[in-house]
Amino acid sequence: MPSGMDEAALIAEAEAADLAAMKAQNSGDLETFATYLSEDYAYIDLSGSRIGKAAMLARRGEDKRGVISETSSEDESVVLAPGVVMFRGRTDAVTSYYGGLPRPGSTRYSVVWRKEADGQWRMVAAQTTDRIKREYEVKVRADVPAERLEYLAGSYELATAPALTLKLEAAGGRLLASIDRQFEGMEFFPESETDYFATERPFELRFAEDACSLVLVTFGAETAGRRVVD
Repeated sequence: MPSGMDEAALIAEAEAADLAAMKAQNSGDLETFATYLSEDYAYIDLSGSRIGKAAMLARRGEDKRGVISETSSEDESVVLAPGVVMFRGRTDAVTSYYGGLPRPGSTRYSVVWRKEADGQWRMVAAQTTDRIKREYEVKVRADVPAERLEYLAGSYELATAPALTLKLEAAGGRLLASIDRQFEGMEFFPESETDYFATERPFELRFAEDACSLVLVTFGAETAGRRVVD
Protein backbone atom coordinates (compact mmCIF):
# COMPACT_ATOMS: atom_id res chain seq x y z
CA MET A 1 0.00 0.00 0.00
CA PRO A 2 1.36 3.48 -0.82
CA SER A 3 3.00 5.18 2.12
CA GLY A 4 0.54 7.24 4.15
CA MET A 5 -2.54 5.89 2.33
CA ASP A 6 -5.04 3.98 4.47
CA GLU A 7 -7.51 1.41 3.21
CA ALA A 8 -10.43 3.86 3.14
CA ALA A 9 -8.54 6.24 0.85
CA LEU A 10 -7.49 3.38 -1.42
CA ILE A 11 -11.06 2.14 -1.69
CA ALA A 12 -12.29 5.67 -2.42
CA GLU A 13 -9.86 5.97 -5.34
CA ALA A 14 -10.98 2.63 -6.77
CA GLU A 15 -14.65 3.53 -6.29
CA ALA A 16 -14.19 6.75 -8.25
CA ALA A 17 -12.68 4.80 -11.14
CA ASP A 18 -15.45 2.20 -10.97
CA LEU A 19 -18.17 4.85 -11.11
CA ALA A 20 -16.48 6.64 -14.02
CA ALA A 21 -16.14 3.38 -15.95
CA MET A 22 -19.79 2.44 -15.44
CA LYS A 23 -20.93 5.94 -16.43
CA ALA A 24 -18.93 5.70 -19.66
CA GLN A 25 -20.25 2.21 -20.40
CA ASN A 26 -23.89 3.11 -19.74
CA SER A 27 -23.67 6.21 -21.93
CA GLY A 28 -22.09 4.28 -24.80
CA ASP A 29 -18.75 6.08 -24.51
CA LEU A 30 -16.67 2.99 -25.25
CA GLU A 31 -13.51 5.01 -25.95
CA THR A 32 -13.48 6.23 -22.34
CA PHE A 33 -14.65 2.87 -21.00
CA ALA A 34 -11.70 1.17 -22.71
CA THR A 35 -9.23 3.30 -20.75
CA TYR A 36 -10.51 1.68 -17.54
CA LEU A 37 -9.87 -1.89 -18.72
CA SER A 38 -6.43 -3.39 -18.14
CA GLU A 39 -4.75 -5.11 -21.08
CA ASP A 40 -4.99 -8.42 -19.19
CA TYR A 41 -8.64 -7.86 -18.27
CA ALA A 42 -10.82 -10.99 -18.01
CA TYR A 43 -14.57 -11.27 -17.45
CA ILE A 44 -16.41 -14.51 -16.62
CA ASP A 45 -19.99 -14.04 -17.78
CA LEU A 46 -23.22 -15.78 -16.75
CA SER A 47 -22.59 -18.64 -19.18
CA GLY A 48 -19.12 -19.24 -17.76
CA SER A 49 -17.34 -17.87 -20.84
CA ARG A 50 -14.06 -15.99 -20.37
CA ILE A 51 -13.98 -12.67 -22.24
CA GLY A 52 -10.94 -10.45 -22.72
CA LYS A 53 -10.71 -6.71 -23.27
CA ALA A 54 -11.21 -6.69 -27.05
CA ALA A 55 -14.16 -9.09 -26.87
CA MET A 56 -15.78 -7.09 -24.08
CA LEU A 57 -15.56 -3.86 -26.06
CA ALA A 58 -17.01 -5.60 -29.12
CA ARG A 59 -19.86 -6.96 -27.04
CA ARG A 60 -20.62 -3.54 -25.53
CA GLY A 61 -20.59 -2.01 -29.02
CA GLU A 62 -23.39 -4.36 -30.09
CA ASP A 63 -25.25 -4.22 -26.79
CA LYS A 64 -29.00 -3.54 -26.94
CA ARG A 65 -29.31 -3.89 -23.20
CA GLY A 66 -30.89 -1.02 -21.32
CA VAL A 67 -31.55 -0.65 -17.61
CA ILE A 68 -35.20 -0.07 -16.61
CA SER A 69 -34.62 -0.31 -12.86
CA GLU A 70 -31.71 -1.44 -10.71
CA THR A 71 -30.90 -1.75 -7.01
CA SER A 72 -27.72 -2.88 -5.26
CA SER A 73 -27.32 -4.58 -1.91
CA GLU A 74 -24.85 -6.60 0.14
CA ASP A 75 -22.06 -4.33 -1.13
CA GLU A 76 -18.53 -4.97 0.14
CA SER A 77 -15.16 -3.37 -0.58
CA VAL A 78 -12.02 -5.39 0.16
CA VAL A 79 -8.37 -4.40 -0.16
CA LEU A 80 -6.67 -7.53 -1.50
CA ALA A 81 -3.14 -6.16 -1.72
CA PRO A 82 -1.37 -2.80 -2.04
CA GLY A 83 -3.08 -1.10 -4.99
CA VAL A 84 -5.64 -3.90 -5.50
CA VAL A 85 -9.30 -3.55 -4.46
CA MET A 86 -12.25 -5.89 -4.96
CA PHE A 87 -15.90 -4.82 -4.98
CA ARG A 88 -18.59 -7.46 -4.60
CA GLY A 89 -22.31 -7.50 -3.96
CA ARG A 90 -25.73 -8.22 -5.38
CA THR A 91 -27.67 -6.45 -8.12
CA ASP A 92 -31.40 -6.81 -8.76
CA ALA A 93 -32.47 -5.27 -12.04
CA VAL A 94 -35.04 -5.18 -14.79
CA THR A 95 -33.27 -4.70 -18.10
CA SER A 96 -34.53 -4.38 -21.65
CA TYR A 97 -33.53 -6.62 -24.51
CA TYR A 98 -34.80 -6.95 -28.05
CA GLY A 99 -35.64 -3.28 -28.22
CA GLY A 100 -37.50 -2.86 -24.96
CA LEU A 101 -38.86 -6.22 -23.78
CA PRO A 102 -38.23 -6.49 -20.03
CA ARG A 103 -36.08 -9.16 -18.42
CA PRO A 104 -35.80 -9.40 -14.63
CA GLY A 105 -32.52 -10.52 -13.15
CA SER A 106 -30.68 -10.94 -9.90
CA THR A 107 -26.92 -11.48 -9.84
CA ARG A 108 -23.96 -11.56 -7.55
CA TYR A 109 -20.90 -9.81 -8.88
CA SER A 110 -17.25 -9.28 -8.07
CA VAL A 111 -14.90 -6.76 -9.70
CA VAL A 112 -11.17 -6.41 -9.11
CA TRP A 113 -9.42 -3.06 -9.68
CA ARG A 114 -5.65 -2.50 -9.77
CA LYS A 115 -3.66 0.72 -9.63
CA GLU A 116 -1.20 0.33 -12.49
CA ALA A 117 2.27 1.73 -13.11
CA ASP A 118 0.98 4.93 -14.73
CA GLY A 119 -1.09 5.69 -11.61
CA GLN A 120 -4.47 4.93 -13.18
CA TRP A 121 -6.91 2.43 -11.73
CA ARG A 122 -8.00 -0.25 -14.20
CA MET A 123 -10.34 -3.19 -14.00
CA VAL A 124 -8.48 -6.50 -14.24
CA ALA A 125 -11.15 -9.09 -13.49
CA ALA A 126 -14.91 -9.41 -13.09
CA GLN A 127 -17.42 -12.18 -12.66
CA THR A 128 -21.21 -12.37 -12.59
CA THR A 129 -23.29 -15.22 -11.18
CA ASP A 130 -27.02 -15.59 -11.81
CA ARG A 131 -29.15 -15.92 -8.65
CA ILE A 132 -32.30 -16.87 -10.56
CA LYS A 133 -32.94 -20.48 -11.53
CA ARG A 134 -33.56 -20.39 -15.26
CA GLU A 135 -35.97 -23.30 -15.22
CA TYR A 136 -39.17 -23.09 -17.22
CA GLU A 137 -42.18 -25.36 -17.22
CA VAL A 138 -42.33 -27.84 -20.08
CA LYS A 139 -45.36 -27.02 -22.23
CA VAL A 140 -47.56 -29.48 -24.09
CA ARG A 141 -48.82 -28.53 -27.52
CA ALA A 142 -52.55 -28.53 -28.13
CA ASP A 143 -54.55 -28.61 -31.36
CA VAL A 144 -56.33 -25.33 -31.99
CA PRO A 145 -58.65 -24.71 -34.96
CA ALA A 146 -57.09 -22.70 -37.78
CA GLU A 147 -60.00 -20.25 -37.47
CA ARG A 148 -58.95 -19.41 -33.90
CA LEU A 149 -55.35 -18.76 -34.97
CA GLU A 150 -56.56 -16.48 -37.76
CA TYR A 151 -58.75 -14.65 -35.24
CA LEU A 152 -55.70 -13.99 -33.00
CA ALA A 153 -53.45 -12.89 -35.86
CA GLY A 154 -52.84 -9.18 -36.33
CA SER A 155 -50.86 -6.34 -34.77
CA TYR A 156 -50.62 -5.50 -31.07
CA GLU A 157 -49.04 -2.40 -29.55
CA LEU A 158 -46.93 -3.30 -26.52
CA ALA A 159 -46.69 -1.11 -23.41
CA THR A 160 -42.93 -0.64 -23.65
CA ALA A 161 -40.90 2.56 -23.83
CA PRO A 162 -40.75 3.25 -26.70
CA ALA A 163 -43.84 1.35 -27.78
CA LEU A 164 -43.20 -1.74 -29.89
CA THR A 165 -45.55 -3.41 -32.35
CA LEU A 166 -45.90 -7.17 -32.16
CA LYS A 167 -47.14 -8.69 -35.43
CA LEU A 168 -48.71 -12.16 -35.43
CA GLU A 169 -49.35 -14.38 -38.42
CA ALA A 170 -51.21 -17.71 -38.37
CA ALA A 171 -49.35 -20.47 -40.16
CA GLY A 172 -49.33 -24.25 -39.94
CA GLY A 173 -51.00 -24.64 -36.57
CA ARG A 174 -48.94 -21.96 -34.85
CA LEU A 175 -48.45 -18.20 -34.63
CA LEU A 176 -45.40 -16.51 -36.12
CA ALA A 177 -44.38 -13.42 -34.13
CA SER A 178 -42.25 -10.51 -35.28
CA ILE A 179 -41.07 -7.23 -33.81
CA ASP A 180 -39.36 -4.91 -36.27
CA ARG A 181 -35.54 -5.09 -36.06
CA GLN A 182 -35.75 -7.37 -33.00
CA PHE A 183 -36.89 -10.82 -34.09
CA GLU A 184 -38.83 -12.22 -37.03
CA GLY A 185 -41.01 -15.27 -37.39
CA MET A 186 -40.58 -16.58 -33.83
CA GLU A 187 -42.83 -19.62 -33.50
CA PHE A 188 -45.48 -19.71 -30.77
CA PHE A 189 -47.28 -23.02 -30.31
CA PRO A 190 -50.73 -23.36 -28.71
CA GLU A 191 -51.06 -24.72 -25.19
CA SER A 192 -54.74 -23.78 -25.29
CA GLU A 193 -56.89 -21.43 -27.35
CA THR A 194 -55.65 -18.46 -25.28
CA ASP A 195 -52.14 -19.49 -24.20
CA TYR A 196 -49.13 -19.93 -26.52
CA PHE A 197 -45.44 -20.61 -25.95
CA ALA A 198 -42.17 -20.30 -27.85
CA THR A 199 -39.34 -22.83 -27.79
CA GLU A 200 -36.57 -20.56 -29.12
CA ARG A 201 -36.74 -18.40 -25.95
CA PRO A 202 -38.82 -18.66 -22.75
CA PHE A 203 -41.54 -16.39 -24.17
CA GLU A 204 -45.31 -16.80 -23.87
CA LEU A 205 -48.43 -15.15 -25.25
CA ARG A 206 -51.62 -14.97 -23.21
CA PHE A 207 -54.66 -13.65 -25.06
CA ALA A 208 -57.92 -12.24 -23.79
CA GLU A 209 -60.88 -14.30 -25.01
CA ASP A 210 -61.92 -11.52 -27.40
CA ALA A 211 -58.32 -11.14 -28.69
CA CYS A 212 -58.48 -7.38 -28.12
CA SER A 213 -55.52 -7.60 -25.76
CA LEU A 214 -52.71 -9.90 -24.76
CA VAL A 215 -49.80 -10.30 -22.38
CA LEU A 216 -46.35 -11.08 -23.74
CA VAL A 217 -44.22 -12.89 -21.15
CA THR A 218 -40.45 -12.58 -21.61
CA PHE A 219 -38.20 -14.40 -19.14
CA GLY A 220 -41.05 -14.22 -16.61
CA ALA A 221 -41.72 -10.48 -17.07
CA GLU A 222 -45.17 -9.48 -18.33
CA THR A 223 -45.84 -6.79 -20.94
CA ALA A 224 -49.40 -5.85 -21.88
CA GLY A 225 -50.46 -5.29 -25.47
CA ARG A 226 -53.56 -3.91 -27.20
CA ARG A 227 -54.75 -4.92 -30.64
CA VAL A 228 -54.15 -2.31 -33.33
CA VAL A 229 -57.30 -1.80 -35.38
CA ASP A 230 -56.54 -1.27 -39.06
